[in-house]
Amino acid sequence: MRTKNFAQLELDENVTAHRNGTYTNYSIRVDAKDVKNKEHIEVVLNPHASKILHSYIMKHRHLLTSANGPALFPKKGSGKPRDPRNFGSDIKSLIYRETGLKVHAHLFRHLAGHLYLKKRPGNFETVRRLLKHKRLETTMTFYADLSNQWAHEHYDEVVLGKWSGNHD
Repeated sequence: MRTKNFAQLELDENVTAHRNGTYTNYSIRVDAKDVKNKEHIEVVLNPHASKILHSYIMKHRHLLTSANGPALFPKKGSGKPRDPRNFGSDIKSLIYRETGLKVHAHLFRHLAGHLYLKKRPGNFETVRRLLKHKRLETTMTFYADLSNQWAHEHYDEVVLGKWSGNHD
């Protein structure tokens, strides 16, 4: 999800809680009209991510503002959704302050693709869907060089491993 959509998530419009006994699972939906490539975003969070989101909503969100409002990440004074530009720079500042790393919010999209393809070289379609690229070529252009290296490493592991006694 792009920073713009993330910053403007609202609890009553985009985030749905699904009660399951003592657990709450969440889903997130963003209408196509609000997404850069005009394809809606809809995802059911896994139990771990749902637990983190639930903890944030129940224990931490109210610390951001005293104003009432549906914004998942509210502005301090008004409680309305954050401006994506400020939200992105705040994330960047927080990460730098806590880790010393210069990481902008958009980099998380690429990190997700990078980490996935490292484990599954060549599986560009999954990354395309995750990043909501309209064309597979966009994904392949960005990640092809990295994926080629990982493919060679996996090849060595599988094929050449046969000669080193690894017969899986």
